[in-house]
Amino acid sequence: MAQAYFPRSLLETILPGHLSIPDDETMSRYYPETELRTDGLPFLLSFCHGSGIHDVHTKVNVPDQQEIMCVLPVTYTHGDGSRYLGSYVPVLYLDSLLGVLGGLYFGLRKEFHRGMQHGESAGNSRWWRVENIIDASFEAQVDEDEDKLPQFYEQMFCNPFITVSYPLPLTKMRFYQARVSPTIVRAARQTFYWNYKGETVRNTDSGSAVFTEYSFSMSRPMSNKKFFG
Repeated sequence: MAQAYFPRSLLETILPGHLSIPDDETMSRYYPETELRTDGLPFLLSFCHGSGIHDVHTKVNVPDQQEIMCVLPVTYTHGDGSRYLGSYVPVLYLDSLLGVLGGLYFGLRKEFHRGMQHGESAGNSRWWRVENIIDASFEAQVDEDEDKLPQFYEQMFCNPFITVSYPLPLTKMRFYQARVSPTIVRAARQTFYWNYKGETVRNTDSGSAVFTEYSFSMSRPMSNKKFFG
């Protein structure tokens, strides 16, 4: 997982209705250990090899898959005017067609990339690549085991996750809760670039990265009324 900074100017153009950039007071309260910048919003990129995944709703065992997910902190404004801190997923890249089809079934936003590449080197290094879109490598620091995920990453998974379903133009906003239970957490060094909607996002010196092994669970995606009441 990598924490970097997403250009605010781009974010303002891609956020759907009811979502907005959290103000600095909210960011400072929920992400007190994370540097705030005027030009970029702290966000999460997750590069994952998923295995042993079982869907309790469809009773399907999901094949191993590579998954790259962007997660942005946002403020969601409910119909009654109440506001909630959320984690918005504008895109999730998969190399599994079955995973993408499952996302369509539940109203999740996933993109199929058959040519996604992944590899390991020197035992402590991992890399992912989607040609002309993203290229990332990480080196875990084996002597720096942590008891838990850094606060930024923990908070991102505590927030309600928000996505906008396919197919266009019949899009619907969906909400779900994700949970991760790490068994290994290590600091890591990161190098990545990501081409998204005409801009290139890169790792920065003020960002961070972790290598983690974890189990996870997620609720069934729901409408805003079912999720928030």
